[in-house]
Amino acid sequence: MSSHILFLWHMHQPSYLDPLTNEMVLPWVRLHGVRGYYDIPFMARKFPEIRQTVNLVPVLLDQIQALADGSVVDSYQGLSLKPASDLDLADRIFMAKNFFSCAFETMVKPYPRYLFLWQKIQSRQPVSDSDYQKIVSDMNVQDFLDLQMWFNLTWFGYGARNRYPEIEGWIAQGANFTETEKKALFSLQNTILKELLPLYRKLAEEGLVEISTSPYYHPILPLLVSSKSARRAHHNLPLPDEFAYPEDAEGQISRALARHEQIFGIRPKGMWPSEGSVSPEVASIAARQGLSWMASDEDILNISREMAGKGGEGTLYEPWEIQIGDEKIRMVFRDRNLSDRIGFSYARFNGTEAAQDLIGHMEQISRREEGAGRDAVISIILDGENPWEAYPDGGYHFLKTVYERLSTHPFLQTRTVSQALEKVPARPIQRLATGSWINHDFRIWIGHPEDNKGWNFLRSTREAFGQVVAKGSATPDQIEKARQELYAAEGSDWFWWYGDDFKSLQSGEFDRLFRIHQQNVYRILGQVPPVILNEPVRQTDQPVGLSLPVDFIRPVIDGEVSHYFEWTGAGLYDNHKLQGSMYLRDSPIAAVYFGFDETNLFLRVDFDAHYRPEDHPSPRLDIRFLDRKETRFCLPLVPGQRDVPLACGGDGSDGTARVAYQKIVEIAVPYSLLSLEPGEWIGAILELYEDKKMVDQCPRGHTLSIQIPDDQFVKSIWRV
Repeated sequence: MSSHILFLWHMHQPSYLDPLTNEMVLPWVRLHGVRGYYDIPFMARKFPEIRQTVNLVPVLLDQIQALADGSVVDSYQGLSLKPASDLDLADRIFMAKNFFSCAFETMVKPYPRYLFLWQKIQSRQPVSDSDYQKIVSDMNVQDFLDLQMWFNLTWFGYGARNRYPEIEGWIAQGANFTETEKKALFSLQNTILKELLPLYRKLAEEGLVEISTSPYYHPILPLLVSSKSARRAHHNLPLPDEFAYPEDAEGQISRALARHEQIFGIRPKGMWPSEGSVSPEVASIAARQGLSWMASDEDILNISREMAGKGGEGTLYEPWEIQIGDEKIRMVFRDRNLSDRIGFSYARFNGTEAAQDLIGHMEQISRREEGAGRDAVISIILDGENPWEAYPDGGYHFLKTVYERLSTHPFLQTRTVSQALEKVPARPIQRLATGSWINHDFRIWIGHPEDNKGWNFLRSTREAFGQVVAKGSATPDQIEKARQELYAAEGSDWFWWYGDDFKSLQSGEFDRLFRIHQQNVYRILGQVPPVILNEPVRQTDQPVGLSLPVDFIRPVIDGEVSHYFEWTGAGLYDNHKLQGSMYLRDSPIAAVYFGFDETNLFLRVDFDAHYRPEDHPSPRLDIRFLDRKETRFCLPLVPGQRDVPLACGGDGSDGTARVAYQKIVEIAVPYSLLSLEPGEWIGAILELYEDKKMVDQCPRGHTLSIQIPDDQFVKSIWRV
């Protein structure tokens, strides 16, 4: 018997096109286009024995095409192409704020010139535009030309670097770039973007990959069918007025299938519903549209089995067939553990060790299923772009090693989803739970007052559209263009950034685009958009999950919450709420409190309720303080109180910090130990290790910036 390994890489970006300016407001289609979107097919070509599935969302495909043919640019691209000598003050401030938008540890720090420019700006801890104005006034034209180059150069992935040796030449050069070299870089970017879709088509025609789809603009399909379906997974969830347009859910799928056939010449057989969101109604619609399979998360299967009274029958590692009325569709469900290991854990491992760990888990599953007389179908489903930024080499060594091992493995065989479904019979199940891959519910996208406000806006826009269609007062061309804007507004990404779940520096842009798409529905139909659509849905730019210190604190450093008010007045960095565009269910570091008295900086670290450091080998917490130099404290997570030297492995002659661990970690670091004066800023990064392997970092990809209190403490600004 053999086991079937299904890799499904989900590729998606929302619609960044501002219809008012015909410009994409964010650069992620272009930048991921020369990285993850190109790396995956590069690996597919390098290992022709490997079979995999790539899920491409049509709204992403449209934007790749538009960038490749030059019909649009993104705002970061336009600013990068502008001669550095022509940059005005606003341009330079924007670049200082935004041209380090990448993973610091893997995409800034390894490159001396890029790191120097980052330090030149961030060492002065700018907060306001006036702060940035002072900084950029000290930077010359060459600084900004090099920054234009490096922000774009660092995004090239291993596929592009392997194919185009000039990229490594620019990296080796490092500094003092010319406008001619910059033009060459952007010409190469465009070449790669033009290659992308034909490359995927050829791989599909050769049978190396299967291309699946998602609904066109990535909506949460069950919520389009009826927003009330959110209560099936969360009974007391506050909801907006009902949004119920199942025809829109069907339209988003049918248009996606047609667009794929137009681009790739092949009609998809399968679909990853946006965010793995499914319901019985969605399964029926998908089957009616001719899809053979869908995929979702293992929690959805577990709940479905309980609903169907099959709690002990069948496993995660086999296909299932859902029957809703007369409609049938097969489903596979992602192994969360293995998928999340790639997405969130293995970046901190040596690539060879990570590959061995993954394959070892696959072998264990395979042997267990073989012992029960079954072929195993192991589904590994995750983002195809976001995880790789955290890997030091973009994931090259890890993925290369995995594919090398699987290419010759005696009983682990990679398949596309459709290939596996042809070989392994599906087990029938009569019930399908309603939910998504995140907590098997929809609370990310509905239920918070901001989410619900957005849904009410959308409902009013949809009603207005329907009324015009019913009256026949618009031309077919008007209706089609308005429907495209409406479908874009139905996308899930706008709602991702509402509420208390995640933060983004660009959340205001997402909010604005959400409302612009709706305003355009009215304008296209010859109506005046309601004034309310000028009102932001998101009411604050304060990072969700970050609260600010408001007073001095006097904690007892004993590793316990000694009394209720001990940390009252401290700031709080909630690691679970500040994870950005990637979602991780169980980050071991749950929260970091930070505060001070007149002479000490205090830190408190809380772990996730399901994580106990002492249950793991050689647990250690490292605290990196970054100022003019880096200072690292290494704290063995052994219960008790101790004084810890300034440097890892030091003898304490340079000074010590007081540390205690019992239920929590508490730390007191004298300002003098860090050579800090009142009003100065320092950055902190916390890293959790198990047996010399980093398993968590907080914050991820940046620093927690802390200002030492001065006489104006009450008015001080704290930021991340």
